[in-house]
Amino acid sequence: MARMDIALDLGTSFTSIFVSGDGIVLHEPSVIAYFDDGSKRRTRAVGNEAYYMMGRTPEKTKTVCPITDGTITDPDACSDMLGEFVGKILPESYIIKPKIRCIVGIPMGATVSDREMYESVLMSAGIDEIIMVNSIMLAGVGADMQVQSNFGGLVTSIGGGGTEIAVLSLCGIINGCGINIGGDMIDHALTDRVCGVYGLNVGRSAIRGIKEKICSLISNDCASASVSGIDIETKNIRSQSVSADTLYSVVYEYYKNIIDAVESIINAGTPTVAAEIQKSGITVVGGGAKMLGLAPVMSKLLKLNVNIPHEAQYATVLGGGRLLSDDELLYDIMSHI
Repeated sequence: MARMDIALDLGTSFTSIFVSGDGIVLHEPSVIAYFDDGSKRRTRAVGNEAYYMMGRTPEKTKTVCPITDGTITDPDACSDMLGEFVGKILPESYIIKPKIRCIVGIPMGATVSDREMYESVLMSAGIDEIIMVNSIMLAGVGADMQVQSNFGGLVTSIGGGGTEIAVLSLCGIINGCGINIGGDMIDHALTDRVCGVYGLNVGRSAIRGIKEKICSLISNDCASASVSGIDIETKNIRSQSVSADTLYSVVYEYYKNIIDAVESIINAGTPTVAAEIQKSGITVVGGGAKMLGLAPVMSKLLKLNVNIPHEAQYATVLGGGRLLSDDELLYDIMSHI
């Protein structure tokens, strides 16, 4: 039987799939849309198509985000979504479905029941062999950190549902934590700020677009962009120019909390580890690492060098992809789980 090796990053905002020999073949929103007539629900769309249905669906079509705060909260919907994604990546040349081996990132501190749920979801989606690795370790590998050395470095992964921070060494985690601050929480806070300042109710996709276009950690940023929404007083559709300066304090507050958590992890370590971090600095990955101005702000507050890789948002799935072809490194990492 033919075999297919994949790496999977099941994120709150996006799901990414890496196929051995082909690289990243899928990066789409973690959303599924169902047609639900009350008796049963049928999959209508997943990924990009389902995301753009959000806020636009008729009564019997519902969109579901099955992953919340980095954790699978709707296993059935997650399995349906992932099954559709797997179907998308299967080459047409396969006459019968290949046996699929998958390296998947899971949150730090995942319990036995959490692992069982991941296994059930992936197997229901058509994956035959499952290897679970801490997402933060995969992120370190994907960011080309020397995780197998005596000191692999300090990595911070800012995702849609939360942030994970860990000190890596000898293919294991010396110290780490996860906090529930991520892109989705920032989006909600930005929605409230736009509503409060401009009197405008704005949809999720529009807020995410504003964040990507103009939000930054640069004070007095003069960038601006237009956004459309519903006027809270007149209930009419209205367009509004939104300034980066108006949103700055919201974004800064959440990133400052992340930076404080990084500082706590550093302070909780031994003097030897602190000295190593002082020399090597910090690596920041995840979609949240793309925030303009993050590196200088974090470097100033922590008094450390900050490295943000070019493809920071793909670090986790790239790490899984590297392990697909490095059995020795995979064995060393798995021995610490």
